[in-house]
This record gives sequence, C-alpha cells and structure tokens, in this order.
Amino acid sequence: MVELSDEQLEQLKTSIPKEVGNRVRFFRKKRGITQTQLAQLVGKDRQYLYKIEKGVVTPNVVTISILALTLEVPLKDFFDIEI
Repeated sequence: MVELSDEQLEQLKTSIPKEVGNRVRFFRKKRGITQTQLAQLVGKDRQYLYKIEKGVVTPNVVTISILALTLEVPLKDFFDIEI
C-alpha cells in the first residue's frame, strides 16, 4: 500500500477538483450551453456550477454523475486524469 505525504494529499485535494471542473466546462462548451442552462438542467444553482468549474468546490460523485448524464458524456471521462 502506498502512503501519501501530507504534501501529496494536499496536492490531490487541489488538483483533482480543478481538473474535474475543467472537464465540466469543456463538455458544457462542447454542447454549446451556458452555465445557467446546465445549472437548470441538473437542478443546481448557477453559482455552484461556476464554483465547480473553477475548482473551488468538490462536487460529490452523484453530482458529477448527473452532470455526465446531462452532458451525455461517460462518467469515466470526468476522471481520466493523470495524477
């Protein structure tokens, strides 16, 4: 089992939400919809969606799954991230 240092753990906590947010923004723009439209489709506030895209908040796996379904993107595409 690999043991992570505190520094590595902190890096993961900041980099993964940013990468997931970048993916949400990429797929949203690819579909040609605004943050407001996507927020309405998934039942979330536009400000919350903005924070997801900026990597300020870490959405739970259910929220990411709803975003993936709405954007018609395989869930795995949100997590295809090199660590």
